Amino acid sequence: MYRYLIGIMLIIPLMGIGQTQFGSNTGKYGEFLQQLVGMMGKDSPPETYTIDGKNYQLFVSWLRDHVYVLQAMKYFAPGVRSGVQLFLDQQTPQGFFYDYVYPIDDAVNNRLNFFDRKYTKVFPREKLQMHRLPVEADVEYLAVQGVYHIWQATGDTSFVKQYLPVLRKAMEEILTDPIRWSKKYQLVKRGYTIDTWDFQALPMPIDEFHRRFGDPSQGIMNVCDTTPMGIMHGDNSGYFDAFRKLSALYAVIGNSAEARIWQLQAELLQARANTYCWNGQYYKHFVPDDPVPAYLHMDESHTLSLSNAYDINRGLPTEAMAESIIQTYQNLYQRIKDSCIAEWFGIYPAYAPEYAGVKPGTYVNGGILTVVGGELARAAFQHGYENYGVDILNRLIALSARHNNYLYAIYKPDGTPDGGMPDAWAQGAVVSALIEGLAGVVDDSCLFQQVELSPRWMATGLKQATVRVAYPASGKTFDYDWLYDAKRHSIEIHLSGDARRVKARIWLPHEAVGRAKAFVNERQVPAQLRWVRQSPYLEFTSPGDAYLQVKW
Repeated sequence: MYRYLIGIMLIIPLMGIGQTQFGSNTGKYGEFLQQLVGMMGKDSPPETYTIDGKNYQLFVSWLRDHVYVLQAMKYFAPGVRSGVQLFLDQQTPQGFFYDYVYPIDDAVNNRLNFFDRKYTKVFPREKLQMHRLPVEADVEYLAVQGVYHIWQATGDTSFVKQYLPVLRKAMEEILTDPIRWSKKYQLVKRGYTIDTWDFQALPMPIDEFHRRFGDPSQGIMNVCDTTPMGIMHGDNSGYFDAFRKLSALYAVIGNSAEARIWQLQAELLQARANTYCWNGQYYKHFVPDDPVPAYLHMDESHTLSLSNAYDINRGLPTEAMAESIIQTYQNLYQRIKDSCIAEWFGIYPAYAPEYAGVKPGTYVNGGILTVVGGELARAAFQHGYENYGVDILNRLIALSARHNNYLYAIYKPDGTPDGGMPDAWAQGAVVSALIEGLAGVVDDSCLFQQVELSPRWMATGLKQATVRVAYPASGKTFDYDWLYDAKRHSIEIHLSGDARRVKARIWLPHEAVGRAKAFVNERQVPAQLRWVRQSPYLEFTSPGDAYLQVKW
């Protein structure tokens, strides 16, 4: 009982009611979490757009970027609905969504006359424009992810009911549009871009294209019947994830038939993607649906691209495949660490001599993307590479410290910051690695009703950690205090907050294997030892407000 009271006392000092944060006992990791939140607020402060008299607030004016920021900001921001809602409300008659919204006089992103008119919408009164870049194939699955984040943070089933028909129409569009769907492979296709990015290479230097044809956007962002297309693994892991999330959302409103349909769609897509896109070690950059253009000069089957890390966290690979991808990155780091700051390449090896004007080692053409670092760290924690996950976080912290405690999204291999994507997108991925990977708090439902808890603080050398994860949109929290006492041969966790049920997965020191017993509120409970690679976890269930002990 004495230890139980100590646990309560350690929960109390968390600053601010309902704020996501790690306690001061988590050292540099808690400090980094708070720094990242400050960075995201600086890079992507909420901006309001008014359309038809309705206000919408976005972190970033692109749906893609907004959703990736929302992945982290759902734990910090009270307003989570309206940004995604803007794009859902403007769904096209065909079923697809626009990429972004901009002022109509924006000189950089004014593409009013570049593409087929179906890809453009103008709001004269509001002086706004929306576009879909035709080459993009990921926007629809991101909309599903956005709605899922909103549901998790708010528990708003009326919002889900309102927009499920919109999401279903978008998924059906992807599965039937010959521009998006490969008849040959029954997978999602796109033009030959760098992974999920929005521009294709050109058959000539970009400055020559500009002289001959004008703005290169038409050449690098458009698709038509003659555009060479291929299967990019990241699109398909995104739709696999979206189908599963759509299934879960249908289950939430009690439509079991639709839930089953979309679960089956996910399983079928997973089987096809893992058959055609896997090269034995990781996912191929592209699988040709049309012949690869000769001017790319690239072996697409043996090119490592950024979505491999996303693929793991979306659940596309088997456990063995996930471990192989992580091992590929570990091995790559050992080869390049003397000449490059990290293994988190946008693509490796880079396209040479350039890619649509982007030189090797810059931007996504061989630049170092901290979003890959964040996603890879989260994957490492969840697949038995806990020490590698901490190593990545430590390097991200050091990289941030070198630049006045600011983490950029892209660096050149020598560590020089580079531009091209919102920093908050990458910062959000690192926040997820800290909360869901290191702290090990994964909400398997909404409002923390069912939580999977896998604290991995032992990999940092810490003996104690206080954690609060919150949804400010609903005021719900999940709190725990973790204490590892090697001398007393125990791990103790005090749980509090709004969780109803917790699946505890307690990472054990190896000396405890075969000897550890689980207790909930000082009563022994059934527990099962499960190995994740070489990492032993003791699994048992608990109420959301309880005192847990593992003793050996």
